[in-house]
Parts: sequence; structure tokens; C-alpha cells
Amino acid sequence: MPIKVVDIFAGAGGLGEGFSTFTNEQGEKLFKVVLSAEMDGHAAKTLRTRAFFHQFPLGKAPDSYYAYVRGEVLQPWTEDTREKWEAACSEAHQLTLGEGEHDDRLDQLLSEKIGTNSTAPWVLVGGPPCQAFSLAGRSRNVGIKDYDPAKDHRHFLYRHYLHIVSKYQPAVFILENVKGMLSSRVDGERMFPRIIADLTQPGGPDGPKYRVVPVVRHSGFEPEERDFLLRAEELGLPQARHRVVLMGIKEGVSLPEDALLQPGKAKQVIVAHALHGLPELRSKLTEDDGKNWAETASTILRNTAQKVAAAEPEVAKLLMARANALKSKLAKDPGTGGQFVSARAEKWHSGKHLPHDLRAWLVDERLKGGWLNHFSRGHMTSDLERYAYAAAFAEVHKRAPRGPGEFPSLGPAHKNWAEGTKFVDRFNVQCADAPSSTITSHLAKDGHYFIHPDFRQFRSLSVREAARLQTFPDNFFFEGPAGAQRKQVGNAVPPYLARQIASVVFAAINGSASGKASSEI
Repeated sequence: MPIKVVDIFAGAGGLGEGFSTFTNEQGEKLFKVVLSAEMDGHAAKTLRTRAFFHQFPLGKAPDSYYAYVRGEVLQPWTEDTREKWEAACSEAHQLTLGEGEHDDRLDQLLSEKIGTNSTAPWVLVGGPPCQAFSLAGRSRNVGIKDYDPAKDHRHFLYRHYLHIVSKYQPAVFILENVKGMLSSRVDGERMFPRIIADLTQPGGPDGPKYRVVPVVRHSGFEPEERDFLLRAEELGLPQARHRVVLMGIKEGVSLPEDALLQPGKAKQVIVAHALHGLPELRSKLTEDDGKNWAETASTILRNTAQKVAAAEPEVAKLLMARANALKSKLAKDPGTGGQFVSARAEKWHSGKHLPHDLRAWLVDERLKGGWLNHFSRGHMTSDLERYAYAAAFAEVHKRAPRGPGEFPSLGPAHKNWAEGTKFVDRFNVQCADAPSSTITSHLAKDGHYFIHPDFRQFRSLSVREAARLQTFPDNFFFEGPAGAQRKQVGNAVPPYLARQIASVVFAAINGSASGKASSEI
């Protein structure tokens, strides 16, 4: 019988995705998400769609699911699978924790799904909103008149864990948040030791007791605070994402030391390999209808090359060569993509340079007709000049340009764009030969931090490309408009990382490092 999982503050379901695909050697699922709760309506819809996918054995999702994500039908289920769809709707809920009515509803659902007297072990996972803890969020809060951290309820959303853990007593819980949690203060008191202490005795002295530990190996007898920080690039992900992960283990549950994750053992995965095989796209242009894209693009690249020629001759040379190539009659418009981008079968060779396990995790042969959520966004000409230059600069120098001094004649007239400010990476290209920088929800606002490494495309990342760097399987479909999809991707826990965390949790519950992380999805 699979171990039940409850996912709160679920977002698009990155944590749940990792647990849902963890299997034994026979391919049997070892975890089952029975309840997920998320406040955002678009993300909640994504959760329901994916919950339907996971009602079936791995690799056995119905054709109707694939027809739906390709845009061929209006719903992923048929009359034959209606019962599975209803089960998915019973699993995924739109709830805003911290609001009384919704808290009561969650409590009711937990009573139904888990029960207060259950002897079967279960797992609670989630990542409370991080704006109050993140360094960027704290910087913004400083500028808010009369802002009082002690009155910011987001600092205390982890207390939902206290109520749930105390009342329903999971065998293990996982709490994920930004690394700023380690340094955040309220009224001069550091929040992290307070959070650890609260989670250790969630119901007070007379309640259940938990040991809060990292999921990675540490050198000392007792873990240090820094041991709670997971670095995704050290665990085989194509992204330098650093997040705090707390694992609470109920008193009486043991954790084998050999089950803990070992950073640095996995092969480093770079952006070029993660994005390999995804079709080229061109940017939409806010000042042009795109009908003469080759000519427009050529002009943009030529103008950019002329502006930077004196300071960066090699970069200008690359840009000018591409500008001339676009003037050829053979130049084709790659298009701006869409919710489903089809491709000829012989062109479908996605991710062939990835490590076998990661490629098997990402790529779904049943999507051989194309890719989901792969579309570009619109940009101003001035931004496209910066994107083209930044990507070509990275091609030449093997690093991203930083600050006004390395953007000759291209910088914006903005107060945050000046030497000595903290926004030197305002325009950040994802270098092809290294893991990406952290994919964040800022992806929904603009593409400046997420410039595609190919200067020939000079655009920001598509949703699917960002999802690849976040290790969402290619058959994972994001619901909602473009901005909502980008937000969901940026806010998520990488599923491939969550799957590794699931292996540690399973070992704790079973007392041995058995089970495996399935590559078949």
C-alpha cells in the first residue's frame, strides 16, 4: 500500500511530482499524494490535471491526457476515466491557508484522508510562501512605510505545519524554503532557531516530538545550520538553486545514515544539455507584427553589432554574421511557438546529451509529436538588442556580462542601472556550459534574468525551457495564461530533486535505504 502524502502550499506540485514517481524495483509506486492544497487558481488547475495523470500506473496515462495537452480536446478524461478524474478533483484543492474558512476545509479534508487515529505512517510536504524570508523580498519590505516584520503573517505560515503535525502526526514532514530563512529576523530574533524549536515540539511540551534534520550527509555528530541548505547543482540538476530543506522525523522513527543524499556524486548537468532538442523560437516583438521577422531581426542584430563594435569586436563579429545570414532567402521564420509545438519525428531527439537517468525522467516518447508550453514572449527592440549582445558576449567570454561597463551603449535609463548598484546582473544570460542560475517567479515579470544562451534566438526562456531547468517532465502541462505558467515554474521545487528527497523519506519510514526513484514517467 503506498504511503500517503499531503502537499500544502503545493504550487504546481513539484514536491508531489517527485514523491508520486518514486517506485520499488517492480515499478510500484511507494507514495500516493492524497491531498494537495494551493491558493493560486491556475496552479490548482495544474495540480488537478497532473493528479489525473498520476491516477494511473507510471507510463499508463490514457491517450485522452495527451490529446488534451496537445489542445485537441477540451478535457483530459473520457467517460471511461471519469472516476479517475473525480479522484483527481478530490485530491487537488484551491485553498488559501491562513483564512479561517479555508483552514477549516483543510482540516476537514485531512480528517477524511488521514484521520486523527491512523496508525499508518504518512508524510506532510510543502513550501510556505517565501517572500518574507527571501533576500529580495526583505529588500523590498525595507522600502515599505511602517513595515513591521512581526506583523507580516508570511513569517509565520510555517505554523500551519505545527497544527497539522501536532494533530495528525505524520511519520515524516518536509518543509522547503529559500536560503534567506537561515538569516531572517523578527524583532531582532533570528527566525530559523525559532522555527526549528517550534517544529521539534509542534504541540508544545505535551505533544508529539520530532527530530529536525537535513536530508544531506553532514560531517559533524549534530548538523549545523548550513547543512540544511541543498544545492541542486550538486545533486545532478541543471540549475544552481539553493534552498533550505527541513526534514522532521517523529520520535520512534529512525533514519539510516546511508539513506542521506550525497552532494557532488552526480555528474554536473549544464544548460546546453538540458535544453538540447527543443525547437528554436523567435521573440515576439512589441513594436512589430512579425510579418517581416527576418528583416527586422537582421536590422536589430546589425544595429547592436555597430553599437558594441569598438568595445567588443568579437561579439560584434558574431552578431553581424547572424544579421547577414538572416538576409538570405533560405532564412526561415522559426515562429513563436505555442501551448503545443509539433515537430517532424526525425527531428525529435530531445536531451540526448543528458545523463541517462535524467533524460529518462524528462523525456516522454509518447510526446514524440512535439513539446508542451513552448512559446516566446514579446520584447521591445531595445531589450532584444541587450539579449542578443548578452548571449553573444557569453559565447565569446564563457560568462555573462555584468553591469553597465560591460553593456556598451546598450544600458537602460534606469536608476537601478548604474555602476555600484546591486543590480549588476539585471540582464543575465544563462550560459550554455554551466548550470543555470536560480529559476524564480520573477520569470513571470520579464525575461531579463533568463536570457536564452543562443544569441541567434536572442530572447528569454520559454516556459518549457525554464521547466526543463527545473526538471519538470516534458509531459507535465502547466495550466493558465503565460504569466501564470511562468510563475508556477519559478515557484516550484524541482521534481527531480523532490524525487531524491522522497528516497530519504522512504528510508526513514521503512528503516532501510530501499526503493528507487523511477525514471519512467
